[in-house]
Amino acid sequence: MRIDLIDVSYAYHPGTPLEKLAVRGINLSIEEGETLLILGKTGSGKSTLLQIIASLLEPQDGIVLYDGVHKRGYEVRRKIGFAFQMPEDQFFAENVFEEVAFALRNFFPGRDPKPFVKKALDLVGLDLERIGNRSPFTLSGGEGRRVALASVLVHDPEVLILDEPLVMLDKKGKEMVLKALKRWKSFGRTLIIATHDLDWLLPIADRIVLMENGKISLNEDVRSFLMQDLKSFTTSKSKVYAELLRRNIDPFEMSYDDLVKYVCWGEDFEAR
Repeated sequence: MRIDLIDVSYAYHPGTPLEKLAVRGINLSIEEGETLLILGKTGSGKSTLLQIIASLLEPQDGIVLYDGVHKRGYEVRRKIGFAFQMPEDQFFAENVFEEVAFALRNFFPGRDPKPFVKKALDLVGLDLERIGNRSPFTLSGGEGRRVALASVLVHDPEVLILDEPLVMLDKKGKEMVLKALKRWKSFGRTLIIATHDLDWLLPIADRIVLMENGKISLNEDVRSFLMQDLKSFTTSKSKVYAELLRRNIDPFEMSYDDLVKYVCWGEDFEAR
């Protein structure tokens, strides 16, 4: 599903002394099957933009088109999986099975949820027989985040939208979630992520949008983004990626071990 935002603006508490313009004049197209990262400092409008794309918020100005048609509400949300920050904080069910099955029962009442729950848990690397009867409140951080991810995948959405999916996870937890996202991407589905974890998500990104004060200040494919001199979003890993690209070496085809070797030994890493 292609998504187009045309001159979109949104303000909280409009017409009151507390009015705050969160996003302004946004023009953005997201292609089917694309993985888009949205970067920006806290308060830059990332989360608001995600909620507008997911039809959780209706823009006061502008329009959002889905495959060229203006739709809203339920008609859009059944085709989108959306997870807020720390989605496991919203767990409510007695066990993992019921937690994951909830969205399916809402969107497709009357269907047997078991095969859908199993498929969603398999996608995030969890086994229904092992984990289905466990309380979601007893899971580790990485397990809980993956169960939350399964709960927004269970109805087989066309688009997955995630707000800071790696926040507050340790290295192992991030690796498990990233593995699940790579699996989702391999199906040719659309993935939209607001994040501060650029290093972790660079390998799966196709394009990067930078938000500043509610506006898009940069919109580039990932390789062009890496060649920019953006000090606020430059990390040791992005520097290595950029240097490799300058040397006509594709860092996205390199293993993690080869990237480490390059950091340690520079251009002589191939000889090691």
